[in-house]
Amino acid sequence: MRSLVLVPVLLLSACGQSETDQATDRAANAANPTGRSPGRTFLSPLIRSTVFAAVSADESRAAEVGRETLLNGGNAADAAIAMYFALAVTLPSAGGLGGSGACIVHNSRKLVTESFVFVPTAAPGPVNGVAFMVPVGVRAMTLMHVRHGQARWEQVIAPGERLARFGAPVSRALSRDLQAGGAALGTDREARRIFSGPGGAPLAEGDNWVQPELAATLSVIRSRGGVDFFQGTFARTLSDQVSQMGGSLPLSALRNAVPQAGPPAGENTGTFGRLRIYVAPPPMAGAAALAGWRGQAPGGGTPADSGGFSGLVAVDDKGNAAACSLSMGQLFGARMVVPGTGILLGAPTPEAASVSPVIMAYPSSGEFVFAGAGGGAATAAQATGAVARATVEGGQNVAAALSARRGQGGYVNAIVCPGGLRGDAETCQSAIDPAGAGLALLATGR
Repeated sequence: MRSLVLVPVLLLSACGQSETDQATDRAANAANPTGRSPGRTFLSPLIRSTVFAAVSADESRAAEVGRETLLNGGNAADAAIAMYFALAVTLPSAGGLGGSGACIVHNSRKLVTESFVFVPTAAPGPVNGVAFMVPVGVRAMTLMHVRHGQARWEQVIAPGERLARFGAPVSRALSRDLQAGGAALGTDREARRIFSGPGGAPLAEGDNWVQPELAATLSVIRSRGGVDFFQGTFARTLSDQVSQMGGSLPLSALRNAVPQAGPPAGENTGTFGRLRIYVAPPPMAGAAALAGWRGQAPGGGTPADSGGFSGLVAVDDKGNAAACSLSMGQLFGARMVVPGTGILLGAPTPEAASVSPVIMAYPSSGEFVFAGAGGGAATAAQATGAVARATVEGGQNVAAALSARRGQGGYVNAIVCPGGLRGDAETCQSAIDPAGAGLALLATGR
């Protein structure tokens, strides 16, 4: 993979991992409090063909992975997939390989918008009475890449694998989750070991966190393809390991757990109904996202942690957009790690399906307007719809809209191009909820 250098990159909201990082982020935010691109920010001559890159995610290093994927020639779908696998390493409490979720991809050239839903399905046999999900996310990402990806499969997996193999500092996002729910991991020996630092002490923000077992799993996914995860050698290993834990995850359950791919739900809106809002179809919470769009304010206060929910968004220079809302069912999912794999299992709770990303575009022209995905609470889908309404319908700056609601009902990641990306990229905005612990990045160039 070619190495590219971004000269000035605008950090719009950030979760710092060090005092230096935090100081840099604060300076960038103070220089640009509106969340807008400050005119033309020039890119390196190596990447002059890339004129726009925007990402937002609930964990900072995942967002950085998404940005680098875009700047290395990937499209929005590639960036979303790369962020998904990075989140599985850096924020597994809310976005692990064992969880569920929904993604929406908007292809501006093909004039196609498609949803990929991986529903929270309980495995046949609980472990010591604790139910867990059948892992379907890898299969969903594989299908999404086949249909909409542009970069090589290896290119979108490798960044997450490197983070697991060589380590990454524990972010503020993960630190908050560990403080809130880390004690619950103590009942599972493997989870307790993986989420502990040197000498068995709890992981703390800034600690370098190495996950060799998860790195090996991601290496298999990278080298053998996603299919090995659900019907190959790795699938058999996963099934055997769950059996040794006392549960049941037969190969048939992995093969039969197929993501739902097809047209998203939504409705026409805007002047003469020419704009369309796309949300996740049932059983996911697309209806809640539409309720937020129609003006129904989400309930609930500001979450103190991820709640087991996370979101990510990416938009590329061609106006393609991808947004994913992920769920572990609850904070740290089923609170069990499959030995030898590093996979934290998700919990099939009733709230696990309460997710939906939101994308808004003009179907006739393919012009992108809004992409958002929420985390932090089961009401995040509705909160995302409310932010879409405030920015697209109400004309608010996205940073101001997020600041005004300050995490009410969950955290929202959003990218907004009110003038259209291809028509006026300089109006585009990218932001993360200031009450959360994520990172938003936006760069333009020529």
